Parts: sequence; C-alpha cells; structure tokens
Amino acid sequence: MDRLESGLIKWSPNAAHESFLHINLQHRVVQLYEPTGIAQKGRFDHRKLAKHDDFPPLTTYDWSPTVPGLVAVGTSTGVVNLLRVDDNSNAYLELGLKISRTCQAVAFNTAGKLAVALDRVRSDTCLHIWDVSRLSSLDSTVSGFPADVGLPTDPVDRLELNASVSSVRFFEDNPNVLVAGIKGQGLRIHDLRDQGQGPVAQFQTKCCNNLAIDYADQNYFASSALDLPGVMIWDRRAMSRHNVNPPYSNAIEQDGLPWGGALWLDRAVQNETTPSDSGSSFIRALRFCRDHAGMLGVLSRTGQLRVLSTRQEHVDPETRVDGSPELLEVRRSYELDPLYAEPNRKNDKIISFDWITMSSPVLQPRVLVLRASGAFDVLQKPSFTSEYPFKLIPWQPPHRGQSGTLSGVCIQARQITNNSADGTNYQQFMDLEPSEARETYGPLLAEQALTDVPIFGPQKVNVKALVESSLTSEMLDHRSLAEEGIHASLLFEDASSVADQLKALRLAAKQGKEQPDEMLLSQLERHERLLTEPRDMANLSSKERFVLDNTMLLRAQEGYRFDCIKNQKIVADDPWLTDVWVWVAGAEAAAADGGMMSHPLDISYMGVYNVWMNDLGSKPQMRLLDDAPPPDEAGWERCLNTINKKIGIPKFGGTVETKRRHHRETCLEICGFGRSFEAEFEQALSATTSGSESTWYTMVAAQALFRGDTKGAVQVLKKASSEHPELLFVSLALQLIGKAGDNDTKTALDFDEKVACKTDPYLRAISAIIATGDWAVIASQKSLPLRDRCYVAVRYFSDDALTAWLEDEVAAAIDTGNIEGIILTGITDFLVDLLARYVSKFNDTQTATLLLSICAPRFIDDIRATAMRNAYRFYLQRHRAFFFRAKFDVESTIRSKHHGRPTVPLPARQIGLRCVYCDVEFKTESLPPRSSTAAAPMPPLRTGSSGIPGFMATPGGATPSSATSTSRTEARASQQQANPYTEKMVASGISCPSCKQHLPRCVVCLEVVGMPRSDRPEQSRDPEVRRTARFPTFCVACGHVLHLDHARQWFARHRECPVPECRCLCNTRVNEELEYA
Repeated sequence: MDRLESGLIKWSPNAAHESFLHINLQHRVVQLYEPTGIAQKGRFDHRKLAKHDDFPPLTTYDWSPTVPGLVAVGTSTGVVNLLRVDDNSNAYLELGLKISRTCQAVAFNTAGKLAVALDRVRSDTCLHIWDVSRLSSLDSTVSGFPADVGLPTDPVDRLELNASVSSVRFFEDNPNVLVAGIKGQGLRIHDLRDQGQGPVAQFQTKCCNNLAIDYADQNYFASSALDLPGVMIWDRRAMSRHNVNPPYSNAIEQDGLPWGGALWLDRAVQNETTPSDSGSSFIRALRFCRDHAGMLGVLSRTGQLRVLSTRQEHVDPETRVDGSPELLEVRRSYELDPLYAEPNRKNDKIISFDWITMSSPVLQPRVLVLRASGAFDVLQKPSFTSEYPFKLIPWQPPHRGQSGTLSGVCIQARQITNNSADGTNYQQFMDLEPSEARETYGPLLAEQALTDVPIFGPQKVNVKALVESSLTSEMLDHRSLAEEGIHASLLFEDASSVADQLKALRLAAKQGKEQPDEMLLSQLERHERLLTEPRDMANLSSKERFVLDNTMLLRAQEGYRFDCIKNQKIVADDPWLTDVWVWVAGAEAAAADGGMMSHPLDISYMGVYNVWMNDLGSKPQMRLLDDAPPPDEAGWERCLNTINKKIGIPKFGGTVETKRRHHRETCLEICGFGRSFEAEFEQALSATTSGSESTWYTMVAAQALFRGDTKGAVQVLKKASSEHPELLFVSLALQLIGKAGDNDTKTALDFDEKVACKTDPYLRAISAIIATGDWAVIASQKSLPLRDRCYVAVRYFSDDALTAWLEDEVAAAIDTGNIEGIILTGITDFLVDLLARYVSKFNDTQTATLLLSICAPRFIDDIRATAMRNAYRFYLQRHRAFFFRAKFDVESTIRSKHHGRPTVPLPARQIGLRCVYCDVEFKTESLPPRSSTAAAPMPPLRTGSSGIPGFMATPGGATPSSATSTSRTEARASQQQANPYTEKMVASGISCPSCKQHLPRCVVCLEVVGMPRSDRPEQSRDPEVRRTARFPTFCVACGHVLHLDHARQWFARHRECPVPECRCLCNTRVNEELEYA
C-alpha cells in the first residue's frame, strides 16, 4: 500500500451503515464521517462523527463489514492494531507476532475472521488467519473495548509457507474462501475449511497486488502489478481445464490469455510522460462498485481515475458449459477527472477513492474521492441518459428533417423514415403514445428528477416515489418534446431573408408569454434572451426548424463574410451583432490608406482598452514598422497626435484633468466608429422625424448630453415634446441645469432609479444626470449600450478611475462573452478570450471566425483563433458548401496580408512528383519552360522517403535496389549532363531533372512513354486510337507500363503481363461478376 499525501478514504463495507473513513497518514488520525444530504459533483454534505488519533505508522488497513467501529491497521513490525473508531475513545487491541516483519495486507471477512498477509522471513508461514469474532458483540453505548474481551494469542490458521503475501481478500458470498497474491508466484485461492489439500486454485501472474473482488458478481476479482499500468480480471471458476467453454479454451490457447483470466487490459491507465521516481506502484487502487456488476474503478499514481464497465462476452447457448469460466469485455470506459494531468491542478489531484454504496440501483453510480488538498469530492459516472436526447432525434446530416435544395447550396435531404420525404418536422416522430412515451422518456425524466436531491441523512428522498411521480402522464405530457407550442406568424412565410425569418420566429416566441419589462434588464441579458428564446419553441414546421438549426449555413448563403455593410443587413435580426459590424466598418474605414498608422505604430482595429493601456498584443512586432522598438508613453502620445490629425479627430474638450489627452481623443473616436452622431442630431431637429418613438428622441438627446452639448439635448427634447408631451418637463429640467453657474452648489435630488428605468434607459440616464450630476452612475448603468458607457467614462473619468473602469469592464465582458466588448478589446488577443466564451454560450462560430480573420494571424497569435477558423471551415465542408468555403478561404487570406504577404498558411500541395530511380521529389512549376533550348538551371529538389510508386505518378514495382540505383543514376547523370536533347526531355516532363532518367518504356512497343511514337497513331483514322495512343497505363501489381491502346489490344486476348517471366495476371478481375465500364 502506498503512503499518500493526505491519506486514504474508504466507504463502509456494510451497506446498512452510511459512513466513511478518512485516514490522515501525516498526523496519524482516523476520522469517521457520515453523509447527511446531497452527494454529487460540486456538493457533498457530511459531518464528522468520531476520530481516533493514537495508532502507529501503518502499512495497510481494513474496515470490518460486521462491526461498524472496528478497523484493523497493519504496521511495519507485523503487529496488527484493532482500533475502535466510532466512540472517540482511542481504544485499541494488538495482535502480535513472534518474528517481526512487515504486514503487507489485512482483510476482514463477514464471519469474524481477520487475514494478515506478511512479508517472507525465515521460512515461516506468511498468511495468518485470526479469529476476532469476540469483538462482534461490541456495545455501541459503551466506550472502548470490554476489559474481558480476551483475544487469542495465536492465529487459528497458518498458510503460505516461505512465500511473501502481498495482498489478500475474502469472498463475501463464502467467508471461508479467500484469494491471496503471492509475490513472484501468482494468485492462490484457499478454502479455510480444507487445508490438507492446499490451495483450491492457483494462477500464474505478476499481477498479485491491489486485489479487488466484484461484490455484485463474486466470481470475478481483479489485480495489478507494481510496475505495469495493466489490470487483470480473473474468474474463480477456473478450477478444471476439462470443464470450459470453447471460446474460453480458444482464448487460452490462441490469444495467450493466462489460465483463470477473464480480461487483460495492458493499459488500464495512461502511461506517464515523465516516469515517477517515488517508488510507488503504478496503480494505487482498484475498487469494484457494489451496486453494479462489472464496474471497476482504477486509480493511478498520477491521479487518473478511470471507470471500466465490463460485461460477459456472448457465448452460444449450444456451446455453453455449466461452471465454465467466462470471458469479459469492456463495454465502455469513463474518465471521471479528465483534467487530472493539468500542471496547475496539483492540489486537486485524486489520491484515494472508493465507491459510494447507494440505497437504490436507480441512482447513478458515484465515487467519493480525496484530493491532494485534503478535500472530499463526489464524482459521478456519466449517465447514459446524457446522450439520450441525441439518440431520440433522427439526425440526418447535414441537417434534420428538411427536404429540398437551397440556391447556391445543394442540400439533398435524406428520408428519416419512409414517409418523411415531405420534410416532416422531426419532433413529430417523437409524438408517441402514452405507453411508448413512458418507456422512451422514462430514463431521462427519472435522471432529471434525481438531480439536486438529498440521498442521505434525515431529509433523504424516497427514490421510488420520486421516480414514479416523474413518470406520471401529466409530467410526460408537460415535458414531452412534442408538446404544443406557438406557431410562427405569417411574417415568416413572407420573409425574404434569414434575418426577417429569425425576426418572425423571435416575435412568435414572445407571444403568449409573460414578458417582463426589458428595460429592467441589462444589455447583456436582453441579448441573451433574444438568442435563447427561440430554442424552446416547439411544434414548428420543418422550414422554421431548418432556419433555427442552420442559421450559419443560411447566412453564408447570403454572403456573410467580410463586407461589413452587407453583414449588417444579414444579421439585422440581432441589433447587438449589427452594431458590432457597424463598429468594424468604422474601424476599417479609419484604417484605410494607413489612417491608423504613425511611424512606427499601427493601431488598426485596436479597442479603447488596448490604446489606453498601450497594449500591442501577442505579436507587437507586427504593429511596429521597420523592426522599431515599442514606443514609450511620450512616443504613444506623439504617434496618437499624428493619427488624430491625419483622420481629423477633434480636440479633447472635456473638463477632466488628464496627462493623456491624445489617448482620450483616440479612444473617443474608437467609441464612435461607424456611427454619425451629427447626422442623427440633425435628423432629430428636422421636420421629417414626425412619428418617431420617444425612445429614439431620448437616445439622441442623451448622446448629445454625453458629448457635453446640453443645449443640443434641450433642443431635441423640445422638438420631441410636440409629439410626446411627457418629455417637456425633462427639457425644462435640463435648461435649469444649463443656466446654473459653475459656482452654484449642486444638491443631489431624491431619485428613484427603478422608476426611471421602467420607461427608457436613456431617459433614466438623463434623469440621473439631472438628479445627481454623477457621471459614474451613467458609466455603471448596464441597461445602456457599452459604447455609450465607454464614451462617458473616457470623457469624464480621471486617468486612474478610467484605468480601473476599463479593467473591470474588459474582465466582465470576457467572463460573460458580451459581444459588445469589441469596443473595448478591438480585434486583438482579448477578443479571442471574449469570443471563446461567446461561442460556448451561443455556438456562433461563424461570427467569431469572421471577426478574428480580420486580424488573425496578422496581429493575433492564439491557437483558439485557428481552432475557430478550422471549425467553421469544417462546418461548411460537412454541409457541402464548398463554394462558400472556398470564398471564405480566398477572402480571409487576402485580409491576412501584412506588407503585401498573406499570413494565413497556404494549403499543402496535394500532388507530389517523385523519381523512383533517384528518389527525388520536385515541383512541376519549377521545371524549365518547354520552349527553352538552352540548358535550364537545376530546379529545387527535395529528397523524400522511398516507396512512392513511379516517376511522374507511375508505379514503383520495378524500382531497382538502392545501391545499384545510386551508382547507375549518377553515371547516367554525368554522361547526359551536356546533352541538350536530355534537357528538352526534362523541360517536357519526360526525364527526371535530377538523374535524367526518362519515363518507363511501353512493354509492348518498347518506346518511351510520353515521347512521339514511330507508328504515328495521331494520324490514325480511328478516333479511339488517336485519343488513347499517348495515354500511359500501368499495373499496380507488377508496375509495368503500357500505352493505353496497346494495353487494350494485348489484354483483349491475354491475362498475363507482356513482359517475359513476369507472370503477373494484370488483367485478372477481383470480382468476375462485376461489369467494369
């Protein structure tokens, strides 16, 4: 047994007692705990019952299955201590040895006996059986052990003479039978009732450690070796070699399975990348689940915890032999802690585990683990119902249940069933009868009902009653995927674009539901509701479902790529996404013709946070011209001043004191990319805006107020008050503020934010300024767009306050995946973090890829950007949208150009030419032109591995040996170096540019393939001869080459190759019954 960092953990072997032990090896403390409520990942309710802190350093231990408070502890001297751990008494008894040696294992049985496995010494017996049944009558109300308990002085049985016993376990179905691991010899099964005949079975193996018995099927037990990552599962029925099934006999004789074995896993856990020098065994623990047969947990010393679900292999009933051992197979394996190898999770490493005994087999199997930090955690085996919805839905790639062809993307729908060619909604296939629905949805609903419920303690749920209630007809009707929903309105049928169709569906999703005032929500919450509401819609038509399921494909069909103006129309159903492309369009216009460049700095597509923090990202050298060093603070101010003048950014007119005036000017311009405040202001004052909503007027007025134009805001509100009289009082209040002098005392008014928010977020902002005059209130008002809040912060916050505000907002945007955060991050490395979260929430890989492709990998070096790009390309490939994938590749490659060179790696060459004589690979584009008469320079060569058949894609069946080929080709190259005719053959692709060896000869006419033929087939009257005369063909078996017309003539009468002594049946068909075209 290994000495672990924080100790060991064990669940009670008595199913009637819900408790577990924690042994702290460092402080030598045994603590008894009791579960009290929920036991699932992330939450484990428990309380401590008792502890025992007086025992010597242990080497092994076991917990009695019949006496709940009795624990046996083995020591390095061979003394076994019996501890009373349930009454805080620190009481113990000792079982001594006459000869001191290491106790390597102890094991209780259910009949009051204790097996002690000892190390080998002086040819003595090493497996002692003690009778401790006198302790089975311990009174739980009396502290400690009785004074007259009187343990025996000698063991009742002594086994295994002159053998080191490394592990021992009793079978619970027969407490007189045990299995012991003998170091260097194997496993032995003993029956304590008959010791005269020796072991009843013996298995030769190195796997004699970590014995574990399958409690649910005790014919099987597992073991492992110290230095191997493998696990062997044995069958104790392997007593006689004459009484076995034929499949088992074949596995022994042909597959090399050792006698008695049922399953050998040579790598039950992963090999270590860096071998450990701790000296501990590779596998630390094996545990079988008590509730499910064949479920084995394996823990390695690296902290990997793998669960193997095994079952018996199928045996034909006609060949089955009663009492024969059976082979096992792994049905499935699970990683309970997939991140075990992460270097930053050292304190979360699993060092011990045990299965939790559940009160009902309906509950999902789970294990109790002990982390290196000393914390307890519960891990559940992944439920089979986690994949249940996907197995219920009749998936048909590349889409579900939609028949037809989209213009530009050929989508051939395949029938889900024989009657689904009409594009029937796939959910209608799950509209089952009540009896079928109970059987089909029952496991899924039961799994959901048993989540987050207490399964231990006084509040323990009645599992049977809870499952039955979840399967009632009312609940099935309520949760059925075929429940009635709200049909989309007729707007969907009239829609001509995917944006209009999504608008109609989202409008239909809101119908019939209580909608809280959206103005009470933040911009992020409103955006999340917009994207998630249609997901819950049911009973949609196949066309409506297709739009929801294939939004990315339909947008790609409409040209959703890098045209920002066009993209705004395509995503018009999502105002937040539309504003993102508005900002990108403004950033693109500002960066045109080097507008955002000033030697040596290029701040194209950078956000407010990057500019304010002087952050050039992960590839700063790409934003610096002529390999210049990064500028200092003064250099940034100088460069930004030049850029501001170049693109006509107005001077900073704020009243706040700042040392970074040019930074603020640039940041204010970045906040306004793509928007024209002046045009909106003039439109609000014109006479053509009658009929506009009051929210539009308050937006224009608030933005004017944010820019410091109080008079302009008053004018807008006055104009709007003619249609919306309630805005007149707001304009009067603003006039009073404008007339107030700077020296007047400003008293904060009684202001209820919630009342203002219920009407309009911009009206709330105006009211907040009137009442408090605190711009920090505006910057923290989440119901306002981030673009406006950032503008206020840049204009009115001090330098330090602005820095802190930007850091908080960037962190919040990344954490929530708020797409509005592009104003702060720009298209930089921070946007990758933001979009990673955005994609995980909404699966919009398309938008993330398009945004990042503008600057990645030109300015961004992040593997996630490449992963998103590949994911989107593969998505288009799966849906056979090859044209749109090619358009994306071309346009994104153009976008990636830096100083005229694309930074996106070009695709690898798909065709390679290799000479079979000199084994040199070359590019066809590097060959000299055909019209060249002079000797052309040697093309660039690249030596590759041998084995590619044929020069110029011909087979390599006749490739010479390497030694002969090398000398021969070198001689030929030296002889033909000055031959102009050879150079012409190289130019025409007939000879190798390296060794000058020409293409093979036709084995019928013996003329070089590719050269003009002496019989002039091009002058033949037969068009078939003219077409096939110069076309080479070859046999893939022998590699000999023929002209196609000669091959047809020869093989019309023969099957063998024309080459003498070849004897290759080139014309033999594999399937004679097939007709080849």
